[in-house]
Amino acid sequence: LRIGGTRLEVRGAGHLAPGRAYVVVCNHESGWDPFCLVAGLPQLVVRFVAKQELTRIPIFGSALLRTGNVKVVRSDTAGDTQRLRAAMGHRDPAVSILFFAEGTRSRDGTLGPFKTGAFVTAIGYGLPVLPVALAGTFRVWPRRTARLRSGPVVLEIGEPIETSGLDAGDRGKLRDQTREA
Repeated sequence: LRIGGTRLEVRGAGHLAPGRAYVVVCNHESGWDPFCLVAGLPQLVVRFVAKQELTRIPIFGSALLRTGNVKVVRSDTAGDTQRLRAAMGHRDPAVSILFFAEGTRSRDGTLGPFKTGAFVTAIGYGLPVLPVALAGTFRVWPRRTARLRSGPVVLEIGEPIETSGLDAGDRGKLRDQTREA
């Protein structure tokens, strides 16, 4: 982040409980988001739900898969569900899993509709949802540009949303509550 000229401000770190795992749900402004999240959430061990295209990048793609990140193929919902179940079944209990709630980067910097996979996962595995918002990465690294711009980025960590007592029928309510947060 220093090399890229990004000044990262983290707010709400007090909401994190040491040693607790979450389903982290974040908006997705740009390709710079993962770097800001890793730097801004050092208290968490996080694995990403990442699109298949990233796993095809030499060396980086293999590292993603070998370190427990979960590959998703947008046109293979059943396969994605199986890969996610396998990853969650082998996940260390202290490891959080991060979903970009919109499923893709924003085209214009605005918040898009949330997909339901994160909320099904949170309810199914009894993990709280940790709402996280990034602001500023769209300006720092816009789509279809190779050059980073220096500037501020804010990472806001919301209060965890408990999932105990919820069932699969509550995923839409949990999605809406998280989006609002």
